[in-house]
Amino acid sequence: MFFKPSRLTLALFSAGLLALSGQAAASTGDTAEPGDMELDPEAEGYEPPGRSIYFYVDALDLEELAAKYARDEIHVIDVRTRYEYDTLRIDGARHVSIDDEDFVDKVLEIHEEDPDKPVAFYCRGHTCFMSYQAVERMKAAGFDDAMAMDYGIFDWAENYPEDTALFGEAPIERADLIDFNEFRERLLPPMEFSERAQRDNARVLDIRRPFEQDQVGLFLNSETNIPAGDTEALEDYLEQARDSDAPLLVYDITGHEIKAFQYTLEEYGIEDYYFMEGGFKGFQEEVLQ
Repeated sequence: MFFKPSRLTLALFSAGLLALSGQAAASTGDTAEPGDMELDPEAEGYEPPGRSIYFYVDALDLEELAAKYARDEIHVIDVRTRYEYDTLRIDGARHVSIDDEDFVDKVLEIHEEDPDKPVAFYCRGHTCFMSYQAVERMKAAGFDDAMAMDYGIFDWAENYPEDTALFGEAPIERADLIDFNEFRERLLPPMEFSERAQRDNARVLDIRRPFEQDQVGLFLNSETNIPAGDTEALEDYLEQARDSDAPLLVYDITGHEIKAFQYTLEEYGIEDYYFMEGGFKGFQEEVLQ
């Protein structure tokens, strides 16, 4: 049965959903992300929006990181989820998720391999603040030799495909990358996503991690939850989805992880698929208001 919110539903569930989504967002470093803001990276004097908020964090442009990377003068660390790292990353980058409870210790271990090199963190893109938050955590632990490359993996891949790995293979070609417009074409507003999920033949896939969902689903009898990082379970599910005539509808927690997940769907040859814009959080904000 489709989860169709009403005034009564909102009264019964909204408090729990709000608490859950706030907790999950805080865990994924997305609480401060201005995902709906208009950005114009081509504008004169443009800087990623997080720099005005995290003004005390040293930030690197793409070119600055590329120069240090080419001279092997810096430890590059990806702070996204393991799944996102395994999908698309700076070639040679190390991985320590911002969610890892041993984050500081693991970063320090990497730094100790060559203490003369500073550390640079990167994440998803212009409105992802996890790279700044990683620097914050290190500063709080007394480590000051860290910076944020705040343009993100997708800008890096577009500009430096020769230094980018896709599914562990490097180098890549620009033609291997999914154009941003191709991604946008697959996004559905939460209400439209919900309406399509009601259709008898629709498949709904929730790729949130366990701590992000806490057993709360949006389309209780028509969806399957498989975290994006569960490759074995995903393989079976996506092979069935590929061989099915049913459209595949996918959502995550905040609409950020799906950009990497699109590469997996394309790798499996799935053609009829869409994502919920804003993820679970977007659903809460649009449909449950």
